Amino acid sequence: MLFTAMAHATPLTTSDLLSGFNAIIFGNATTSADIEGAAIIGGNFSGATLYQYPKNIALPATFNALNVYGNTYGNQMNMDNGGNAYVGGTVGTKINFNGGGNYIASSPDMSMASIYSELTATSQYLAQLTANSYLPTAGNNETINAAPNASGLAIFNITTKDLSKIPSYSIAANGATTIIFNVSGLTLNFKANYLGNDSLFDNIIWNFFDATNLEFETLLGGSVLAPNASVTNHNQIDGTLVASSWTGQGELHEYAFDGTVPAPTPRQPTATPEPNVFILFACGLLVVVLWHRWSAQRTLGAGSRN
Repeated sequence: MLFTAMAHATPLTTSDLLSGFNAIIFGNATTSADIEGAAIIGGNFSGATLYQYPKNIALPATFNALNVYGNTYGNQMNMDNGGNAYVGGTVGTKINFNGGGNYIASSPDMSMASIYSELTATSQYLAQLTANSYLPTAGNNETINAAPNASGLAIFNITTKDLSKIPSYSIAANGATTIIFNVSGLTLNFKANYLGNDSLFDNIIWNFFDATNLEFETLLGGSVLAPNASVTNHNQIDGTLVASSWTGQGELHEYAFDGTVPAPTPRQPTATPEPNVFILFACGLLVVVLWHRWSAQRTLGAGSRN
């Protein structure tokens, strides 16, 4: 991973990042398919058509439609809808700017290290949350029912093995406004067919908190939070992709995350009791009395020896 040292004056939150970008890749990325929204690439990048159908018009300050901290290479890329591009390393391939965009010389002012720290901390925190929703018995055309709390949050704690058993499925929100799938396991080859519509995709996070290698053969709807995984998709991902590295053979469609990312409750400072002045005075007086008594006894002892 190529991380810059510069820090952002006002760091972006996980919600800012998942709603502002379609791809956040900490290392190298290569794709032959389109990216609808904005992208951050921490390493080197080879792409195709970028910023094709951006839904998030107002990008976070100092960021561009394409932000590459390493080099660009490969075939010519197309940048649509007036998007700008920052390339921190060598511009090894031409970007054809459609709609008035250009290269930007100045780098975004939030480092890749800070972005990684923010998203990794969120991934690990989400993984510790208690489940309130559960998968049904694996079977064709199964419905995954969310059971949200009073705040509209539904949490599933599942494994990559659970996902690999699903042949086809749909998701019922049942009033949930945020659905989090915490998925443990290092590797996954996902082949389940999604049968529902896309109305929930901007409210779902798939949190692969300890994954190292993920392969998606079929469509996956929702943001994929896999900061330490190498990801390959052969079909579209309808949401933000966060990964260590990426090989794209399917498109990334922008479904900007619109749910609420749970955050730790701020710890209240523990009040330190002030010392009681009277007690301190009494302790001091006792020390003085004892010292005088010891001194007097010492003097009497010396006199008797004489």
